[in-house]
Amino acid sequence: MRRIGLKVVLLSLSVLLVFAAEAYCASSKTCYLEGNKYFSIKKYDRAIAKYREAIRINPKISRYYYKLAEAYRLKDSGDEAVTYYWKTIKINPKYYSAYEGLGEVSFERGDREDAVKYYRKAIDRCSTDSKDHFFLGRICDIEGDTDGAISEYEKAIKIRPGYFDALSNLAANYARKGDFKKAVSCYVKARKIRPYEERVVVGLGIAYINLREFDKARKILLIALRINLFNRDTRFYLGRAYYGTGNLDHAIKQTEKALEIDPDNPETHFILGLYYDKKGWPDMAVAEYRETQRLDPDYIMRRMEGLERKMKKNSEQNRGDDLI
Repeated sequence: MRRIGLKVVLLSLSVLLVFAAEAYCASSKTCYLEGNKYFSIKKYDRAIAKYREAIRINPKISRYYYKLAEAYRLKDSGDEAVTYYWKTIKINPKYYSAYEGLGEVSFERGDREDAVKYYRKAIDRCSTDSKDHFFLGRICDIEGDTDGAISEYEKAIKIRPGYFDALSNLAANYARKGDFKKAVSCYVKARKIRPYEERVVVGLGIAYINLREFDKARKILLIALRINLFNRDTRFYLGRAYYGTGNLDHAIKQTEKALEIDPDNPETHFILGLYYDKKGWPDMAVAEYRETQRLDPDYIMRRMEGLERKMKKNSEQNRGDDLI
């Protein structure tokens, strides 16, 4: 009888311990999930309190530390964020998102060298996350490394073909490099995702201008004009498109509008002077050239040097078209 009684007691204790352990885990998970709710509505202080409570109850779950680090980062508490990203990694060295977080904190602090190091570590642990390549591309952009940026954005898009920001940034880098056909291709793909994103629509119009596809440029820039009436580039390049299609009056009108938006832009004054010259208004043209020189004494000389280089490449273009 005593043996049976002892077995019953031991069994009861085992059951109680199991229930206690389950309650222990459930309690920490409950706190974590409550923290996530606050996190999703950007109440980071409350989220932090819940994540810390979850960690106090169960300090062995890496995702608790990671979410706590994210909450600290998003409330601009970088030092605390770094502390908890490293605690995440200590528990789970393969937790690549923690390296991403360290990369983002470093990037926000302007420490691009460390940011690159941490993003590379994240890629080593998970090669299928497009975001890491995107941020490496952004760092290359800041440092003026166009080829490096193109390489990273292409890797991001290979992983996630519909990555809008990577597509639009890749298009801008191709345009910067002078490969306007590839720029158009990327802008078109980006527009399928967000048809009315202003920077993409304007960028596509400018790329068409550089390809001398003026009618396509005019059509797309008219869409950009409906998005924002007060974008200098939209007005300026719409003027270029009108000039390219032979409509000098509309070219002048749009360039004058561009000048109203940005009256201190030497390029706008210079091009408007050329249009006035074409129109047969020499006094108005001279006034614009003088204003160009006042704003940037070397602008016209640089433009002439650019013209000489362009004429060597394309001798059949006439002087006025090349300047414009």
